[in-house]
This record gives sequence, C-alpha cells and structure tokens, in this order.
Amino acid sequence: MIPVLAASCTQDIVEPVDCNITLDPANTYMTGEPVRFLIDGNVDNILFYSGETGAQYRFKDRYSVPVEQVNSAMLNLDYQARYGYKDGLEVYVSNSFAGLKGDDAEADKATVKAMVDGGMQGWTRLDYEEGASQVWTHQSYEMNGYLDNFTVAFHWKPVRDGKSAQRTYWLSGSLVLDMEGAEPSTMKITELNFTTVMLNDWYSNAYENNGGNGTIQFNKPATADIIFQGCNATLYPESIDGWAISTPSALNRVANDKGTVVKNLQNYMKSYEYVYDKPGNYTASFVCTNANYLGSSRILKELRFSVIDK
Repeated sequence: MIPVLAASCTQDIVEPVDCNITLDPANTYMTGEPVRFLIDGNVDNILFYSGETGAQYRFKDRYSVPVEQVNSAMLNLDYQARYGYKDGLEVYVSNSFAGLKGDDAEADKATVKAMVDGGMQGWTRLDYEEGASQVWTHQSYEMNGYLDNFTVAFHWKPVRDGKSAQRTYWLSGSLVLDMEGAEPSTMKITELNFTTVMLNDWYSNAYENNGGNGTIQFNKPATADIIFQGCNATLYPESIDGWAISTPSALNRVANDKGTVVKNLQNYMKSYEYVYDKPGNYTASFVCTNANYLGSSRILKELRFSVIDK
C-alpha cells in the first residue's frame, strides 16, 4: 500500500513579512515629479502614508489636537442690523455651559431664565460695533480659551417703544482653526447646531400668525446664516426676548490621518510612485502586512527626504 501523506495547509500559516522599501536612486525630489519607492520581498498588503498634512502615520490614531498645539481659533462674525433702534443683540461665549436639552422647550426656557437671573455666570460677552442700518459689520474674536468646550449664545432683545420697529438682524459667521499637523479648517457657524429659546409667553403662535415676524430663522442661507426677524412697532405687547445657543463642542477635534492601500493580494508590485505638490521635509510611511484568520505579521518602513520647488 502506498502511504497517503497529509497535505501541508500552508495557507493557514501566517508568513512573516519580509519586505524592504527603499528610495530609487534616480529620484529628483522636485515638486510635480514622482518620487519612486522600490519594493522588494514578500508582502501581501501595503498601506502608504505620504507624510503630507492629513496623511501622517504618527497621527493615524489622533482624533483631537492637544490644546497647546492649536495655533489659533478665530470666531468670525458678520452682522447687519436692519430697522429699528440699535443695541438689540448680545453675543456671549462659554467654556463651561452644559447645554440645552433641545427637545424640551419648557426645560430649556427654565435653563435660560436661570442663566440670566444668575447674572450670566460662566459666560463672557463679546463686544462689537453695530454699524449703520443695512450695512455689514465684521468682527473677529480669539477663541483659544474655549477649545475643549465651546458654546456661543446670541441674545436678541430689540427695543420696543411703540414708535419704531423691533430691530431685525442678519448674522453670518465661521470658525477658523489652525492646528499643528492639520490643514487650517473653516466651519460655518450653523454647523455648531443651535437650539432657539423664546422667553416670551406668546411666542408659540408668533410664526404661524405673523409670517415669521418675531422668530429666529436658519432657513435662508442666501441672505444670512441666522436671521433674527423683527416686527413693526405695535405687533407685540412687549419686547421680543429670544436666544440662539449652540451645542457645546470641542473645537480641537480632528479627523484621524488615513493611509492609502497601494498593494493587496490581487496586485503584484515592485515599485510605487507618488507626486508631491508642495516643497518640504517628508516622512513617507509604509505599513506592510501579511494576515489571515490565524493572525498577522506587520512591519513599518519609514523613509525621510526633502522635496524642493521645481
């Protein structure tokens, strides 16, 4: 009888990664020209991090930037007052506000009343120059002290004397963040997710009965990010008293850096090319992996070089 030999299931063995990646000696290292990486050895999968902002291996697990690594955080606001008396809008920021419920109007109204009755403790009022009627006014505010828990609140309480309209305001804005290891980013102010609270008892029917007069609106972006829509001199028995308060949020959060798959089991590769558009010092990282259901073998290869303007 001829003995039957058991077949070796080599596919069940994780092959140790045996891969070497080097820079091609023919590289010129100029912007707009490819940098070629030579690949030698046995590897199933390669993940590539170019070393550019947003693609650095050292930041692959980073989801926030330490406060000390935030270069600047600027709140930019553009105001336009429309009709009526001046000084009907106040702006506050806080780094300690716990937030509103957003789905319980009475609870949120009680929170805002307590906040006002308590003298706005924990809030800082931001000054601005209210320009001439129907003229945009710009103001920038440094927000580095509010990075880990930022809230902005707009208090709209126009003057009512029965003679002049309760003032309408148009407002647009953004947050511009400059953090180490990340491209400067701009966030529209409406991305902060606002909750509106009207302290007037008659507000529940104001929108339905008056076509939007006396309301805070976010649905006309072609005009402004936020509209505080006033009304004529005699429409309501008292001054409008409304708030728009953002959801507390961390400003130093970032998306983690991500790599690009340049090789998998389906493609054979002896080299890889990448073009850098900006001059600078780069660390290109290659994560080389062999894996199956039993486990994985992985090595990291990093190459440092400089790219100059062509």
